[in-house]
Amino acid sequence: MIKLYGLYVVILCVTACALDAVETSTAEQAGAHLQGAHLQGAHLQGAHLQGAHLQGFRFDGATLGGSPLANLRVEQGELVAEQGQVTLRGAALAGAQLQAEVLQPASSPEATLVQYRIANIALEDSSYDPTNTGATFLYTLEQWVDDNASWQPVCSPDQDGRQVAIPVAATWNEHGDRVESSALFTFGCTTGVIAKCYRWGYRPWLTGYGEDMAVMHQTCTRMARADYCGDGVPHTQDGTWINNWDLLPAPGPIQSHGVSPLGMVFEAGWDPDGAVCLSRARWLAIGSLLANVCPNRIIPLDLGGITCDSAADVLWQRPAAKMFNESYVNIGLW
Repeated sequence: MIKLYGLYVVILCVTACALDAVETSTAEQAGAHLQGAHLQGAHLQGAHLQGAHLQGFRFDGATLGGSPLANLRVEQGELVAEQGQVTLRGAALAGAQLQAEVLQPASSPEATLVQYRIANIALEDSSYDPTNTGATFLYTLEQWVDDNASWQPVCSPDQDGRQVAIPVAATWNEHGDRVESSALFTFGCTTGVIAKCYRWGYRPWLTGYGEDMAVMHQTCTRMARADYCGDGVPHTQDGTWINNWDLLPAPGPIQSHGVSPLGMVFEAGWDPDGAVCLSRARWLAIGSLLANVCPNRIIPLDLGGITCDSAADVLWQRPAAKMFNESYVNIGLW
């Protein structure tokens, strides 16, 4: 598979250094957002887990204080469970231990169980709640690592320096597809795009915007990883800036277009399966390469492929498109 680096590079230090002085928790809500290459953003530690895929966390088998938790579930952005006759939610589940299923490389079809614990729980910052719907908690996760018999952090520090995750009631496979499950759920670290898209306002459980918000969230994860082909292969680097928006009806949009950041041009329209069309500028930069790796999705111009240089262009050709983005002009630093 081809991985394209620096698709949206202007000059990394110029972009990053200019924005370091801006408080991320507010900058991330202004339309200009940071892409990332990872879905969950979680690290699997231990020699026997190298190259493995974290499939999801089990609802069954969780404990707190050595006693079982019953009916563990994700309600909106919060874990909830019962113990005895008491319902536990919010910070009350700090210290809980859970099991996650990890799929090894093709050598074994059986899932390995890995032990995790919730070291701390805090309310989400309101600056990451553009829909003002609340309910979300941030979970500090640790994995038990047999190699050194210790609990180790699962998430890397995000732009605010926090190593936290958000629970989402679904899983994602190695192709980047959302998979509904009654047995497993996802903890998305805030450095991964599952949590990034949630924080941008595309909370899968929201209603009232005229669209299935789980579909909007899935579309966002494709866009946030530059997963043009919809095959789970990212074509960006962590920390790449884009300007993205939607056209959801009132009370939307959740993310507005606003004024295009200096130097950004229209890039693509998106649906849950990847890019629906690319701008001519993006085609000239990478279109032929993408056509080779996903010929059923990205059709060469000489074979009837289409370009789109605005949201109106996208909707005229693909009315079901969900999101749109601008990016910096590629300068070929792959």
